[in-house]
Amino acid sequence: MIPFRRVFRHLPQPALVLAPSHKLAAANEAALALFGGAGASQDEQFDRVSATLGPWLRADVDSFCESCDEARTYEKEHQGFCQCPHYYRVRLARLESADARRGVIVILTDITERRRALEEIARLAVIVDSSDDAILSICPDGRILSANRAAGRNYGYAPEALRGMSIFVLVPDGLEGEMRYVLEEVVAGKSVSRYETLRRRSCGTVFPVSVTYSPILRDGVVRAISAISRDITPRKRVESELRRSNHSLNRMLEETVKSLSALLEKRDLYTSGHQHKVSRLSCLLAERMGMDAAQVDTVRIAGLLHDMGKVCVPMAILSKPARLSPGELALMRQHPETGYDILRNIPFPWPVGATVLAHHERMDGGGYPRGLAGEDILPEARVLAVADVLEAMSSHRPYRPALGLACAMEEIGNQAGAALDREVCRAARALVDERRISEIRGELTLCP
Repeated sequence: MIPFRRVFRHLPQPALVLAPSHKLAAANEAALALFGGAGASQDEQFDRVSATLGPWLRADVDSFCESCDEARTYEKEHQGFCQCPHYYRVRLARLESADARRGVIVILTDITERRRALEEIARLAVIVDSSDDAILSICPDGRILSANRAAGRNYGYAPEALRGMSIFVLVPDGLEGEMRYVLEEVVAGKSVSRYETLRRRSCGTVFPVSVTYSPILRDGVVRAISAISRDITPRKRVESELRRSNHSLNRMLEETVKSLSALLEKRDLYTSGHQHKVSRLSCLLAERMGMDAAQVDTVRIAGLLHDMGKVCVPMAILSKPARLSPGELALMRQHPETGYDILRNIPFPWPVGATVLAHHERMDGGGYPRGLAGEDILPEARVLAVADVLEAMSSHRPYRPALGLACAMEEIGNQAGAALDREVCRAARALVDERRISEIRGELTLCP
């Protein structure tokens, strides 16, 4: 015979037997431990369990006994066992007694953790469904498992219609290989964040999205993939407008720079072309040294405008076919500051004015107008200084004929590390050796 009393006593769930009069007839060890009856006499234990359970279960037991049900199961919250509320699945069943009257057996299963997990899942589901981002869960083979409402809006399908559909239905023609690659990467356990691509709506229109793919793991194996995508059409539209606006502003800036440069060259025919060659030389040097795009743009513009301050120097001094007097030389040396004053209020996105101001400074502190030295001189100004010397010595001037490229490179070699930046001088030598700077019939020639 099966020892039912022993089985009852050791059930993991709290179990109680109520006599027909609702008096507690039996309680197993789990019930006594749960309701605080352990360690007391049997009568005291039963009294405590009855006091705890009576108000909680009496109405349910009465309703059950008055019904014709053989068993009833329901869920109920209880506040009295601990500080936090707990949830139980209550199982009521009729029990035949020896005198043919029926009692009730009560079995309680604590479902608090499951209930809280379900509530958390429900909260998360509300968050997911109220998100403006399209959220999909996808099988490794590309089949869509779930979709929130935003996914339905973005792709033009009801969320229910998306479930079971292949993700490739949402991929424009020509991007299937990209989608397969992403799935393979995520199945391998990698995340793909903020990946910008294109997707297709049910009506066939294609729109840009930013998507984050993440693996969903169970037992260390990728069972599914989450895909959170955002329609970035408005952002792309703004970026396109900004690019057009920026292009227009850059064109205006370039035309302004060209006009300023042309103004000086029309005034001083002897140095016509000097600024353009210095600009091109500076770009070659900066690129050879590995400077970034902003620095290259700085020397390009500053090269075109580095002698702008000479508009305030009398033509008699600019075209004088002899050595300048000390007073004339002092006036000539004001041109970097004058150029800076002209340019400083132009909103260049680069330090053009500061580069023009410092292009006659020297590494040993012997330059002008401020006598800066070494690292205090902008790198762009150091590049411009070498380009200016190289072009000036290689070209004709009112007071002397062109000295030639060889002579100019000899002077640059002599001044390397002293007046001129050693690294810029090395870049100039490399460009000459590569014949990107050369001389043809006495004319300095540059090869990009």
